[in-house]
Amino acid sequence: MRRTITFLTTLALLLVGNSASAVDNTWITNPQLSGVSLVSTNSKVLANGFALSTQATGFDLVYTGPSGSGGKFAQINLFDVTGGIKISLAANSSGTSSVGCDPQVLSSDTNTCFFRLDGLGKAKIHANITNVSAQAGFKFKVLAGPNIQESAIAQVLFVPPTNKIVATVTNTKAMLGGAGAVQFKVTQNGKITSGIRVVISFKGVGGFLSTTSATSDSKGLVTAYLANFTKTRGSSVVTAKIDGGTASAKATLVWVAGYLTK
Repeated sequence: MRRTITFLTTLALLLVGNSASAVDNTWITNPQLSGVSLVSTNSKVLANGFALSTQATGFDLVYTGPSGSGGKFAQINLFDVTGGIKISLAANSSGTSSVGCDPQVLSSDTNTCFFRLDGLGKAKIHANITNVSAQAGFKFKVLAGPNIQESAIAQVLFVPPTNKIVATVTNTKAMLGGAGAVQFKVTQNGKITSGIRVVISFKGVGGFLSTTSATSDSKGLVTAYLANFTKTRGSSVVTAKIDGGTASAKATLVWVAGYLTK
């Protein structure tokens, strides 16, 4: 009888121990896509995911966990990568953090990021992307372990930029033998937008354009200079076009001798 009781007691302790070990409080639970955002220039939220610009060279994958998730582990898987796009996720030199993937996990699957939330339950992992086109795309989902729980699946698409661009001054006088300046402003939905690539070209008088490609600054401005060292009279039309988009704008330089007047 004593042996039977001892056996049952031991069995009960083993069952309790196994039940406790099945609960792992180091992971997030019930992962949701609502906690994830992809941050990049001109990024947009869609009903089932996100749209990024074909101008994008990277994005921040931001995860915000619910209350009490500070310091816990999570994982995001990127899959069905199409269109030839290449994705490179930020990795730590060792271990996990809220700003980089675990290097050991990342080395075995370049599209899997195992990370740890900071004390506020947040993480921001940067990803560099190359070979971006309108045919590119990928999907992702959030996972929690060790008893794998998965979120719904999000779709990420790449679309041409829809920015607008206008010349700050459409007609400007410039000195013969010197250089004239033109300036353009880039906006998105009426708001100034930085970091947008613009292609610049000209027709007419002039022999040297300062740049054929520029990026809008913090004020949404793009500036270019056209030289006319041969002192040829006439005018030049400088065109600025959103790279990969359809919007463009023109500014005219009128070359004059003597002194510039307002």
